[in-house]
Amino acid sequence: MATLEDHEAGAPGRRQLLRAGMKLFAEKGFSAVGVREIAAEAGVSLGLVRTHFGSKEGLRAAIDAYVLQEIKSLYSNVIMHSGTEALENAVEDAVEWITRDRDALMYARMALMEKSPGSQALFDELLTIMRQFIDTNAKRGFLQPGVDREWAAIYMIFDFIGPAVIEPFASSAFGKSIYSKTMIAQRNAFMRRLFTKGFLKS
Repeated sequence: MATLEDHEAGAPGRRQLLRAGMKLFAEKGFSAVGVREIAAEAGVSLGLVRTHFGSKEGLRAAIDAYVLQEIKSLYSNVIMHSGTEALENAVEDAVEWITRDRDALMYARMALMEKSPGSQALFDELLTIMRQFIDTNAKRGFLQPGVDREWAAIYMIFDFIGPAVIEPFASSAFGKSIYSKTMIAQRNAFMRRLFTKGFLKS
């Protein structure tokens, strides 16, 4: 998976602004961050924001495009595979992504909580990916009878973004990151049971 540096090779001022904007928007939300703060965080002149992006909104659009491409890449293999193993592999890929680019995930988390054209596009893409995964499993005979496909896809969005919502509180609540190896192993074991057997008696 390409990094932000790969995407913006040869344009250091632009790259620094993208990285700074993504970090600050992820931490504080779009409306709470000013252009001057972004330029200061990036260590570049204020004028470079206008030069590269035209406005703060233009910067956000560029960040949205980058994060959306990262998520598409992250889930490209999921759509082509079936069963719970594919989901576990996706989680492991996501952990690798988070290790390398945590701000991108935290930005996606904040973007989905703040309604904008970019966040709507992000949600729509996630929904498309999850629907495709469910349909692939149905065609290959992995889907249990009577499963509501739409709600299966919606639940998978919850499973993707939920850990990112919890992550800022995880160390205090659990003593470790929600993306630590032990938590991921426990998550995978539980999700395998949930997807195949459930966990409450009817």
